[in-house]
Amino acid sequence: MLKMLVKIIVAGLLTLLLAAVFLARNISDNLATLSVNNGDWTTSTSIGSEEAGVLLKAAVAIGGLLASTPENSMYYRLDSIDGEPLRLNCRYRIKGKDYDADWWSITAYGWDNYLIPNTQKRYAFNNDDIKRDEDGRWEIVVDRNQQTGNWLPVGPAGAAVWRKLVDYDFDLLLRLYTPGTAYLQMPQSAELPRVTQEACE
Repeated sequence: MLKMLVKIIVAGLLTLLLAAVFLARNISDNLATLSVNNGDWTTSTSIGSEEAGVLLKAAVAIGGLLASTPENSMYYRLDSIDGEPLRLNCRYRIKGKDYDADWWSITAYGWDNYLIPNTQKRYAFNNDDIKRDEDGRWEIVVDRNQQTGNWLPVGPAGAAVWRKLVDYDFDLLLRLYTPGTAYLQMPQSAELPRVTQEACE
């Protein structure tokens, strides 16, 4: 009797595990088919829209986004440059200018979708607090080591590595609130910040 009970419990746990893997793969595949690439940045015009399906809504819930309609907000995400995942031991430079939106921000998130703890308590820059040059352009240095100017810390450490389920250490999220026509109609070619890798330790 006890052996039978153990077999039932093991079978139930294995079924739950397989179901979780299947759901995760389906969410990932569904997101890939709905994604729009703009260089290394990725977005989805279906997030927050009426045509968003169950799997997309699940992915948004897991990722922690509070998605509204594209006319209210759009999100572009970057987790790699030319196929190389973003790493905590590398320094990156983001170059850009003001974008056609009522408000925009760039935030760094750990692989677990949480803000990366740092002593400066700096997690993002936005169009209100970023320092610009005389031409209105700006640069952000993303690094775990202290930098001058617009420095976005990504350290000293991210979430526990032993729980890591993805290739990248962190990602960048560009939020555009009330985005302009180019983002709504041509998300694959609208102007976005340029991110380059400078050096790795």
